[in-house]
Parts: sequence; C-alpha cells; structure tokens
Amino acid sequence: MTDVFFTATKRALNNITSNYDMVWPTAVGLWNLRCMVNGVKKEFPEITEAELAAKFSQGSGIHGVNYQRAFIQTTWTQQQTKSAWILLNSTIPIFEGWLEELKQNYFTDMDVKALQFPTQAQAEVARLTANSSTMLHNSFYSTYLGKRDRCYAQLDALLHCYRVFKEARNCYMHNGSIADQKLINAYTDYLPFATASSLCVSEVPDFPAPALGTEVQVSLRGVVGFSYILIKLLVSLDTELLCAADAEAEFIARYQQKHKIMRTLKPNADESRRQVKQYVQQCGFPKPLAVDDIITFLLNNVVVKLFCNTTT
Repeated sequence: MTDVFFTATKRALNNITSNYDMVWPTAVGLWNLRCMVNGVKKEFPEITEAELAAKFSQGSGIHGVNYQRAFIQTTWTQQQTKSAWILLNSTIPIFEGWLEELKQNYFTDMDVKALQFPTQAQAEVARLTANSSTMLHNSFYSTYLGKRDRCYAQLDALLHCYRVFKEARNCYMHNGSIADQKLINAYTDYLPFATASSLCVSEVPDFPAPALGTEVQVSLRGVVGFSYILIKLLVSLDTELLCAADAEAEFIARYQQKHKIMRTLKPNADESRRQVKQYVQQCGFPKPLAVDDIITFLLNNVVVKLFCNTTT
C-alpha cells in the first residue's frame, strides 16, 4: 500500500493487474486451442461443429463456441485485435471509476472531466490542493515523490496519450468502430508527445494512425502499453492530491479502521513519537517524516489522547 496514498488508487492498480492475470492466460489458452482445432480440422476436414464441441467443450459448461468461426475463419491477428478491444473497454473505466470514487469520498467539488484532459488537469489539481494539508505534505509528500512510475512533470503528455485511446474506445462503443473527428483531433494533438522521453516509458504504446470514416485499429501490444500509461497517471495524480486538506479524511479513516481503540501517548516525547510512527505505518502509510505534525493532528481530531498522571 505504501507505493500510493489513497486506498482507491491501490484498488485501481490492483484492478489493472487483475485484468492481465486474466488476459495473458486467456490469450495463451486461445493460441493453444487454435493449434489443436486447426490440427484436428486438417486431419479430419469433415469434422462437424458438434464433434468439435464434444472434443473441446466437454466438461467446461460452455456451449456457445462456434469453432469454425472462432478458430478457422478468424486469424490469430484478428483474435488478438478483439482481445485488445475487450482489454481497452475494461481498462478505461478503471481510471474513470477511480476519479469518481475520489470525488464521492473526498473531493466533492472535483471536476472529473477536467482531470481527463491535458490542457485542464494541472489547473484542476492546483485548485484541489490550494487548501493544503501541512501535516500530509510534511509527513509523506517527499517520500511519494520518489516512488516508481510517478512522473507528474509529464502529465500533459500522458493525458494526450490517454485521450487517443479514450476516443478510440468511444468510437468502438458509440460509432461502430469508425474513426470520428474527435479521435483524429486527439491523435493529431498527441503526435508531438508520442515519444519515449515525453511519456517516460521505454516503448511508446502502439496506435496505428486513424483515418476519418474508416475502422479504428488497435493492437494488443498497444493496449498493454496504454495500461502502463494509466498506471503512471494514477500514481502521479495520487501523489499530488494527497497534499490537499480533503485528503486528511483518508488518513483519519485508515487510522481509525486500524486502531479502533483510542491510544494513549506516553509522557516521554521521544517515546510518543515512536508510538505514532508505529501506529501510522500499521495503517499502510510509509514512515512519517513530520511526526510532531501528526501528533498534533491526531490530538486535534481526538483519535489519540495524552497520558494523564492522576496520582498525587
């Protein structure tokens, strides 16, 4: 959990990983099934659909496979393209859902749309963090700055890439996979940023140049690369947004969830600091850098109390 601040971000990253835990075994399984079906068909050209189903579907509980269409009439390249669309359609909503979750739970006035456009996102982040949390900034920000996949300086480039894949997905969902002017505009705007250095990646996600009015083409390799762009967006925005005063609600919620009983701080200052460091790390946060700030915050929010010696 310590790589990102918000629970919602960790959940989104896990969802991306879960997608690939399903996609890669499925792709390998499809490839092997293709080999077997085509091998049988070559040896027994007259084999029927029913016989293929009896051989390959038996025991699976799946009865709707058209083996002729799926593995003989469809090429492996075409099958990979279909897998790419499925993956893209399950990946874009992860980012959108993450923004909606943050808005619902913490940033009630967040402009979710602005955070999906390169010319608007940084201004929206600045607005959301204008009311800042000194405690969170001093305690965690510099630690998260060094985390892998954070590249906030490249935010505009990352979002230009995002817009291309988002508009492609919109064309697939709402325009019969035919490229519209929004996709053409997004792709044109993206081209100056479509470099490894601009995107902070080793390989630019593959995206064939779209042509207005023609079918949009995507590749499995390209969508996989785009998923890494999403990871960078999630991590980069997470780090900036933790500095907002609204993000303190996440800190309190996690603290109270872990420590259901109010803790009493020891009277010795060094000992109480060690206590709080431990309590905070037990919640899944990194080691805090400004422990005194956190102690003051916890006391002000009445989630810890000071030791009180009542003896006379």
